[in-house]
Amino acid sequence: MSVPADVASLISDKYKSAFENGNLKFLQTETKKTKDPKTGMPYLISHMPSLIQKPERGQTAEGEDPLGKAEEELTVIPEFGGADNKTYKLLLNKFPVIPEHTLLVTNEYQHQTDALTPTDLLTAYKLVCALDDEEADKRHMVFYNSGPASGSSLDHKHLQILQMPQKFFTFQDKLCNGKEHFLPTFNSEPLQDAKVSFAHFVLPMPESEETVDEDLLAMCYISILQRALTFFQDWMNENPDLKKSYNFMLTKQWICVVPRSKAFSDEIKIGFNSTGYCGMILTKNDEVFSKITEKPELINDILLECGFPNTSGQKPNEYNY
Repeated sequence: MSVPADVASLISDKYKSAFENGNLKFLQTETKKTKDPKTGMPYLISHMPSLIQKPERGQTAEGEDPLGKAEEELTVIPEFGGADNKTYKLLLNKFPVIPEHTLLVTNEYQHQTDALTPTDLLTAYKLVCALDDEEADKRHMVFYNSGPASGSSLDHKHLQILQMPQKFFTFQDKLCNGKEHFLPTFNSEPLQDAKVSFAHFVLPMPESEETVDEDLLAMCYISILQRALTFFQDWMNENPDLKKSYNFMLTKQWICVVPRSKAFSDEIKIGFNSTGYCGMILTKNDEVFSKITEKPELINDILLECGFPNTSGQKPNEYNY
């Protein structure tokens, strides 16, 4: 399980050359930090017209696998990790939402609807640990958009890693602040913020990264994923076309899964992936940006529209776990 010690500088150097040579497209025009006055959920709303160029799900030609044959100009590490040290490649995202936005991609084709393996989880965690820099106030998050309603655009299994905006604390950070790591039982449910509209399942991670291994990560992931997947059983009669979809997020401080019902809001023309469910909202449209910055409480409604209702305070048998 080897993540190169110099992975941060490898990413930085590759990003610099790719940006200068026009191999990736990054253009950010405006960012606004705000908070929902009702729920207290913090938001960082970024207006990014460059995302209009990014293909949506269904716009990639059938049979085409853009991540299978990665462009050399975007490849940070061609082979690393796993038992053979060849399981993954690390690529720059061609359409980064922030500088040095990277993808952890399986070298052998696996599907984006597949569950994360213990090796996927530990490799992702080790990357976050290698990239985080407390002295420089650098924190990272890895996320996985799984299923057609999750906001994923490509079918080849890939996790994404990005640096968290400085001085931006997600609702998951606040939820886990001062809490010790635990695994859920019938009497101790995963954490949920009762004020937030949508269902989400969060666990604090251990303080020491030395205590985190494949088994611990797998137990955390499976326990919160099982709770997320119950929504698809419960809603089957109401919506038989519902496909299992969820967002997975992991930092050194916490792990979170959010079940998803839709990729895009009909109410306001905006789509979400994992970043939206920790308060980092991306807009491509001027009108949408103006609307949600003026009334941030609208975001809570559309996150619920694209997710499922919060089950905070309910025991597992109350939502058929």
